[in-house]
Amino acid sequence: MVNLRQIEAFRAVMVHKTVTRAAQTLHVSQPAVSRLIADLEYHVGFSLFKRDKGRLVPTPEAQALYEDVERAFVGLEKITETAKEIREFRTGRLFISCMPALALSVLPNMVHDFSARHPGITISLQAHSSQRVLEWVGTQQCDLGFIGMHIEDPAVTILPLVTGYLRLMMQPSHPLAKKRVIHVQDLEEQPFVSLGQLQDVRPLIDQAFHAAGVKRRMRIETQLSSVACELVKAGAGVSLIDPVTASFYSKQGLVSKPFLPAIDFHYSAVLPAYRPPARLAMEFLEDAKAQLQRLIDAEDDASYNINE
Repeated sequence: MVNLRQIEAFRAVMVHKTVTRAAQTLHVSQPAVSRLIADLEYHVGFSLFKRDKGRLVPTPEAQALYEDVERAFVGLEKITETAKEIREFRTGRLFISCMPALALSVLPNMVHDFSARHPGITISLQAHSSQRVLEWVGTQQCDLGFIGMHIEDPAVTILPLVTGYLRLMMQPSHPLAKKRVIHVQDLEEQPFVSLGQLQDVRPLIDQAFHAAGVKRRMRIETQLSSVACELVKAGAGVSLIDPVTASFYSKQGLVSKPFLPAIDFHYSAVLPAYRPPARLAMEFLEDAKAQLQRLIDAEDDASYNINE
């Protein structure tokens, strides 16, 4: 059982930020405080602190537990029960920020299923551009982000999830809709809705057309793949889009075709770099990776051969 001395040691470390000052406050040795913290971690079943360059950083689970300790000293039974709920995902909050492509498609159902499994958890899902998602995660305004770009940022940790190929979106009445696979040469002088310059894949798309000597009619540019698809629906032209967005809009009446030369699109998860990841976030991330892989696999046509 958790005892009062362990809670006192935990609270002292949370308040004073170091084992040294906590030991001074409790009038015990530093090893004694460390031992009390280790015993508490053993009883509650999860880590309370991570060491980062010689300093102790409270885990999200420690912050959640500390809220009750501070309001507490309300009794050891209440604290023990709170720790059990955190360990079993029966209480807590999960803040997710993601690119619109995922907010429109797989994530709503995933959030619903995750919430059903953990009814005590409050989940916030926000849709932003990949650049804004990086800002939110980097400033620790959310626990987990999903983006469609490659970038190095010291404020975040990037975890690659899945990779798919860009798809060409068009109206069903478009002359190219009858082709099994669209080659870059097929788009000579075609009206083209382009992704914006800030998109990671934009230079790759431009390079494919330049290498083939193909000239598009670049009519409209937008930063969001969902907006590009809406423009295609409105008759503005064709557009190369990430496979998740393509899957969603192919169910909304557009035609999604494989495109050659194949252009990779990478989906990644983003975590704050300067704090340990929340256990809830890591469980959700694993669910997202599996679901995205299933969707990407389903979107690829059996006849799509990139060596064609």
